Amino acid sequence: MNLIDTDQQGEGGPAQSTGSGARRTLGLPRVRNAQQSWAPESADWGDEWDLDHKVAALWRAARLGPTVERLRRHVLGGGSQSIEPGQFRALDAVAGHGPVSIRTLADIMDVEPSTVTRAVVRLETDGLVFKRRADRDHREVLVELTDLGAARHQYFVDRAYRIYEEIFTVFDTSERALLADLLERMLVSTDAALARLDARAL
Repeated sequence: MNLIDTDQQGEGGPAQSTGSGARRTLGLPRVRNAQQSWAPESADWGDEWDLDHKVAALWRAARLGPTVERLRRHVLGGGSQSIEPGQFRALDAVAGHGPVSIRTLADIMDVEPSTVTRAVVRLETDGLVFKRRADRDHREVLVELTDLGAARHQYFVDRAYRIYEEIFTVFDTSERALLADLLERMLVSTDAALARLDARAL
């Protein structure tokens, strides 16, 4: 299954397979409404759809596609309370794990400490977090939510879950449970596959 992220999708520059056979891309044809189904744009695909490719492309669209970008803008663009995605990731990590050090935040978010530092500076400027010395080791600086930060975080979580509830109305309870199970298994499988690839690269 090809899960490589690339900007060469859709109308840009499709990634093509070498030699003869069907043309492969990392994207899917644009679907305009819920009545249309996902289908190959070209007859080159033949009669059968490559399920691995379809799952990979749908997963990529679910993370990086224009629909998800619109959802992100809707959730985080709360008028005067709007926040940038990177700052919200940091705010959410502090809410879930704080008080927490910059290095631990970087590990949680899987980014460089310098990236976290910039986000924390912005959050601190906006009065959403504050820094304090750790009780046991005064050399360590911890990041913690302010009351305003806790309220702002809850505001965005509530906005997100209101639209999630509407999105998931197309699934009944058993389908949601199955979807959650399949997504969890896919993420576990992805972590395992990447660990194997990293080990081979050593």
